[in-house]
Order: sequence, then structure tokens, then C-alpha cells
Amino acid sequence: MTTLSRISRHTLKAGAISAVAALALTGCSTGAAGEDGDVTLTLTAWANADEAKMYEKVLDVFEEQNPGVTVNFEYTDVGAYQDKLNTKFAAGSPADVMFLVGQWLGEYTSRGALLDLADYADDIDFDAMNQPLIESQKIDGATYAIPTGSTAIGLAVNTAVLDEYGIELPDDKSWTWDEFGDWSRSVTEASGGATYGSLFDPAWLPLLSTYVRQQGEDVYDKSGELSVKESTLKDWFDLSMDLFDSKAFPPAESVDQTGAFSPEESPLGTKKVASTVIPANVFPTYSSVLDGNATLLRLPGDAGAERPGIAVTPTLVWSAAAASKHPAEAAKLIDFLTNDPASFADRGTFLGVPINSDVAEGLSADLEPAEAEFVDYVAALQDEDRDPYYLEPAGAGAASQALTSIVTEMEFKRKTTADGATAFITEATAALNQAG
Repeated sequence: MTTLSRISRHTLKAGAISAVAALALTGCSTGAAGEDGDVTLTLTAWANADEAKMYEKVLDVFEEQNPGVTVNFEYTDVGAYQDKLNTKFAAGSPADVMFLVGQWLGEYTSRGALLDLADYADDIDFDAMNQPLIESQKIDGATYAIPTGSTAIGLAVNTAVLDEYGIELPDDKSWTWDEFGDWSRSVTEASGGATYGSLFDPAWLPLLSTYVRQQGEDVYDKSGELSVKESTLKDWFDLSMDLFDSKAFPPAESVDQTGAFSPEESPLGTKKVASTVIPANVFPTYSSVLDGNATLLRLPGDAGAERPGIAVTPTLVWSAAAASKHPAEAAKLIDFLTNDPASFADRGTFLGVPINSDVAEGLSADLEPAEAEFVDYVAALQDEDRDPYYLEPAGAGAASQALTSIVTEMEFKRKTTADGATAFITEATAALNQAG
């Protein structure tokens, strides 16, 4: 039986960065084998209690298929996950298998902390996977990560709120950022401030990258260099802060921006806002919370842009610790989570559109309406001419933490947008240089 352990939420600390730096100093191995030769693996992910039960069911199936292998599941909420993961690595006790956010992948691989999964091709069926996404995760020819699925970012909208106040849906194929602001303010005004129009976190890298790509640039280019212009960052910060100041968004002090809340407790789920930017794969969960009164829209700004900004990307990635005592079993678990239809029976598209096309096709017949809307959303983007996703370099995780602090300073008027743009260039450059 899969076992669960709950790690309590705590705030991200500056120590997370030094914890990653300590990876190279640790040589302890993880995983365990009992006296009878049975294998115990640990899988870690972020989840709430309901999601943890879903993972438990999935891992029970793997255990049934692999007698003698037990998988212990550890989970924490998203707000504390990266800090906890860094600490576990630094202490020499990482999980055998974990999921990572792409922006931290370069950080871990530069420290030799992750297993090259290509060495376990006998245990992982790479040929069954979406090859462009697999290729996008390679670093110096090595495969340290396998996408949990594919997704994109989108705007989840509470249509019941729009109906209540007589607000029409925008044309998301043509709207601009200015029109997004006008539409959001119209909701706030129509509701008398009971519900604000929208909300997003200006420091969220996928969102920032979307805007930057629309300007014909990248935050990080194909070679991993910081390439965004300081003036473009200032424009993004100006746009974002104006949305707060003009009441298109709720006041910064009233919103938990850490993301460490469930959809039920989120600003969208509690009707604090009528829309919010999300990873599109979680749209079905939001739709359920809103009793089906939800739709998924494209972000503004693509029409008439230098190039389309929205990208189809890995949702998260599965990786294995280089220190695992049971790398073959860890690889088998990743293969199961990627290629076995049985592993998707209870989670569906929760971690994105499966990158195994046969699995994705098999799921399509049983999708709930909101899941089908998400899959169609990603499929439509994939059918269009869009630049590929570039893997973030080592140091991008620390740079993103710096960006979060900088945006908070701007939201509370302790830093100007010009100073914020300068600060990010300075701190991101230092983070990438330190990561080497």
C-alpha cells in the first residue's frame, strides 16, 4: 500500500538557493531495500490532500504490477515545495523520483544531482513519447527529465459572474493587453467592487515569457543567455502595476500570490475575481469548483504581435535522483507514469495532455467537458506556427525567486518599475553567472 506523508506549508526562504548550491557536496544515496530484497522508492510531488489520494491510487497500481516494490509518497503544497526539495537534496536524502519545474532543471543538472534517464532505455519507452518535447528537455545530449504532459497558460473565466453583471466574453483571438485591462475594469465597475475583473502574478515566468515573446524577444534565449531588454521588462511591470492601480485587479495586499491555495480557496474560486491566469491543465479543477460555469481563453496580445507569445510547454517534468539506490526501478516508475494507460485512470489530464499519443487518444473518449476544453485548447495552439519552448538555464530558478521579491516591492510601492527592471537584470545576471 502506498504511504503518504504530509509536509506542512512554510514560506520560501533564501536558504533554498544555498541548499541547491550544496548539492555538489552531498553524496548520500536514497531509496531502500529490505532484508528480503524488496525495494522501497520515494516519490515526491506537490499536492493537496485530495490530489494525494489520487496519486496513492495511481501508485497502488504500479505496486501491483511490480511485486516487491513499494512507493512511499511524500507531498507538500506548491508554496513550500521547491524549498523542501532543495533542502532534501542538500541533506543527501532526495526522493528517488520527483517532479520539477523546468526552471530548476538546469540548476540540478549542473550539480550532477539527476539521473541521465537515457541510460535506462530498457526500462523507459522513449519511442512512444512526443519527441519534440523530449528533445526540449535534453541538456548536453542527456535526458534528465521527461514531461508529465503538455500544457500552456490560459485565462480561466467564471462565466456565472459575467452573466450576473451582464459582461460579455472577449474575442480572445484578437484582443490586446489594453482591451484586457478595459474588460477587467468593466467587471470591477459592474460589480461595485464585489468582484474584480482579473488577477495574475506578474512574476510568474511563463506569463512574463508570453509577453516578452510577443515583443519578439525571449527571457532566456536558445543558448540559455538572459536576452530580455530592460525596457521590455519595464513595459511589462508598468502594464501589471496599472492593472492593480486601476482596480482591474484586487489590491495586492488582499491576495495570496504564493499560489499555495486550493482552487476552492483561490481568488477565482471564492469570486474575489472573475478571471485568472492559470496553467491550462488545472482548468478542469477550476471548472468543477465553479460548477461548470467556466471557460478557458487565450491570453491577450498575440494578435498583431512580433510573434505569438503563448507556447505549448511541458507541464512539469519527472526526474530521478542520481543518488537513488534503485535507478532501474525509479526509471520503471517514470515509464509507468508516462506510458501506461493504467496510470492515467484516476488522474486523466491533471498533469497535462499525455506525451504518449496512444495514451492521449485512449483518454479522449472518456474526457469530461472541461478536460476536453483543455485538450482542445492545447491542440489548437499546437496546430499553429509557434516558436518552440526553450529550456531555462542553470540559475533561472534563483532568478525567478529574485523576480518574485522585486515584483512584491513594486506592488507595495517600495520600488519603481524602472528600478524593478534594472534590479531583475542585475540579479538574474548574477544568478546565471553563479550557476556557471
